[in-house]
Amino acid sequence: MIFRALLSTLVLLTSTALSGCGDHDHEEHHGPAEEACEHTKEGPFQDVTATAAADGAPSATFEHTAVRITLVAEGNDNTQNVGYVTYQADEAAEFAFFLSAEVPVEITDANGAAVEIEESADVAECGEVAKQHNADLEVGTYTLKIGPTTETTVSLVVEEASHEGEDH
Repeated sequence: MIFRALLSTLVLLTSTALSGCGDHDHEEHHGPAEEACEHTKEGPFQDVTATAAADGAPSATFEHTAVRITLVAEGNDNTQNVGYVTYQADEAAEFAFFLSAEVPVEITDANGAAVEIEESADVAECGEVAKQHNADLEVGTYTLKIGPTTETTVSLVVEEASHEGEDH
């Protein structure tokens, strides 16, 4: 009887440990790349159609969400696509912008000034996310220009890369 109870407990603990991130809460300490991979694979998802110019760009500010951005033809060049979306930083921090494809990305602040991308790197944690671009943002609204590229859609996940006094 004791053996059966111990075996049942062991099976329960093993299945819980092996169940992965499907039902995880965001209190677990995953790195930003693991979070981006999870959301790009499993969602939740938000579809956004980018604009061809910065004016009127839609918001891509969705916490813990893979934003699937449909790009539009770039001007008179129907072989290249581009897209503008906005991101609202609610606190000053370093943010990681994860993209599903290796495409050019630029970030500008509300005044149109370029924001330096501090670091860009390939993402090795999964095949669904290709690039990570980190930038220090202050509180405010930023515009992201994605492209030009031959891609017609890209997924974007934004995670806080660092926070004063805590990891993600």
